[in-house]
Amino acid sequence: MKENISKMLDAAYLGSYYTITGCGGDLNDWINGYEKLLREQNIGKPKEWLHFTGKDMNEKYGLTGKNRYANDLNFLAFPIEELNDGIIKFKMQMVKKWLLRK
Repeated sequence: MKENISKMLDAAYLGSYYTITGCGGDLNDWINGYEKLLREQNIGKPKEWLHFTGKDMNEKYGLTGKNRYANDLNFLAFPIEELNDGIIKFKMQMVKKWLLRK
């Protein structure tokens, strides 16, 4: 696994990130669409976007068998720390997940 992908996954694991699983097509369309929705709800703009794959997750966390992701599954994630509290309502409306610090 590339070191920068490993560091990116560590950052997501240690922080609070909204994660979108199974993005297909042009990832910029996903990013632009989510940023538009966040802007319309006055939540803010993510300071960064992370892109990683099922293969990255499998390698980083040693996922196998039923826990393994499809290698070509795309994930997008962004940190929620600098967004306002509307992100919680947004998350519930979108029925998505974020990675939270334990």
